[in-house]
Amino acid sequence: MAHAETSFERLSALLDATPAGGWVKASTNYFSDAWPTGADAVPSGFPPGVVRAWSSFAWDTSQGNLMLWGGGHANYAGNEMYVWDGATGAWGRGSLPSKVDLSTGFTIGGSAPPSSHTYDNNIYLPINNMFLTFGGAAIKTGSIFETPQGRVGPFMWDPLKADPAKLGGSTDSGWNTANPPQNGDMWIDRHGSFTGTEPQSYINGTTAYRAENGHDVVYFTADQNASGFPSLYRYTVGDVRNGGTDTFEKVGLSMNSAGFQAAATIDTLHGLYIKTATVTGPYTSDLTIWDLDKANAANPASNLDIGINLVKADGTDFTMNSFYGIDYDPSLNAIFLWDGNGNGGTVWEAEVLTDANGKIGSNTTWTVHELTSSTLDHPHGSFATGVLGKWHYDSALGAFIALDEATQVSGGTWDASVWLYKPELVAAVPEPETYVMLLAGLGLMGAMIRRRRNYSNNLRCAQPDGIVSKD
Repeated sequence: MAHAETSFERLSALLDATPAGGWVKASTNYFSDAWPTGADAVPSGFPPGVVRAWSSFAWDTSQGNLMLWGGGHANYAGNEMYVWDGATGAWGRGSLPSKVDLSTGFTIGGSAPPSSHTYDNNIYLPINNMFLTFGGAAIKTGSIFETPQGRVGPFMWDPLKADPAKLGGSTDSGWNTANPPQNGDMWIDRHGSFTGTEPQSYINGTTAYRAENGHDVVYFTADQNASGFPSLYRYTVGDVRNGGTDTFEKVGLSMNSAGFQAAATIDTLHGLYIKTATVTGPYTSDLTIWDLDKANAANPASNLDIGINLVKADGTDFTMNSFYGIDYDPSLNAIFLWDGNGNGGTVWEAEVLTDANGKIGSNTTWTVHELTSSTLDHPHGSFATGVLGKWHYDSALGAFIALDEATQVSGGTWDASVWLYKPELVAAVPEPETYVMLLAGLGLMGAMIRRRRNYSNNLRCAQPDGIVSKD
């Protein structure tokens, strides 16, 4: 029997043929190929809203698959899951959409979440092998996950139960009343399975993952009443399939930088939560950083944000906006930003600067480098609501996964292409007073390049225009 190519084998082969600093398209069919059809589809629904309306995906680091779920508020009511298979490059569907009371937005049956804008709130949990969503702005209400009985969620989705012909919930009804689909029992409501206090809202939220003491841990930001000063939370996940419980903890506050719609990552080498910021009024920082070693559930006020200013290589100011995606490449010790604006958008890179203890010291101005694509092929970009959580780094691949904006190809055919970006480190031009350190710097650069190669090798081995609501 011929060997079935795995996702990582296929994607690695694509990257091997791609020059550093270049893009390669990894999807092989159209996004609309996976949409529910006929009586199973949401009446007058617009599935491109899953991508277009303030959305994010979760990258399955175990299988090399992409899980996409969204829609919400005044956009799309379908709560179906989409799964892009890295081994074949094909879009598929993990479940059918649940029927929704379109006057209230409540899912009929209530055991699956109502579709929502997800911002940067979708994430994969590798230890539990689960998709997690905190939601954001639910269909109709523009608020949290709810049923007529009250608040529900957060929700997890079990990829082991994926079935394109079944509903995601356990008691939910489908749109097809003549031939009702079966329930796949894929969604898990964690509302009764956690301790601590859940935030009041997930609008404009950000998330990032790291494993701690054998547990899936999600650090995330949430803001009450859109104040612009979100708090940092820690969500520790139990053994979901065996009755474990989760924990919510507020572990940091923001005071020194502002932030509304944003995206975030974790510098896993130094334990830093790095979030894009909003330049507004007296707040001029482009990044907000929390030191996770100082995360303090007993006294969140003891862990305040640190503002970072970004400047371009020529010394001019770089101004962050709310459209960027961000993730961290540990092999290069750098953050990579993608704005997704027009004609593919621009990728920017900035090395994370820390002191001798691996923490943010007195240098809170970092240089960000604009990266010119080394390939003619690239995503088209032009996002209606921002990249947000549609840009993720995979350490085993040594590359970024990007989801392009949903666009109409022809008639009822729509695409949302999956792309890989192969990063490269751009060395900064030293200031005159630093030339004396150039030799040592070159030695460090050589070590960094070798580390990158070893790091990747070891891991490999071991809606039409105008339909998007203005929330």
